[in-house]
Amino acid sequence: MKHFILNQVQQHSSQMPTAEGTDKYMVVIGVIAILFLGIAAYLVSIDLKLKKLEEKN
Repeated sequence: MKHFILNQVQQHSSQMPTAEGTDKYMVVIGVIAILFLGIAAYLVSIDLKLKKLEEKN
């Protein structure tokens, strides 16, 4: 019984696609990088606008 269960688990795990084979992790990293750069650019633009307002007053 123990060998039967181990054999079934090994067969099932070998049929599952891996993240490395589908390159989905690269898409996730790309999306996170784009979001991070967008947020950083937005914060920099807000900082520049605030500096201009502070200089006027």
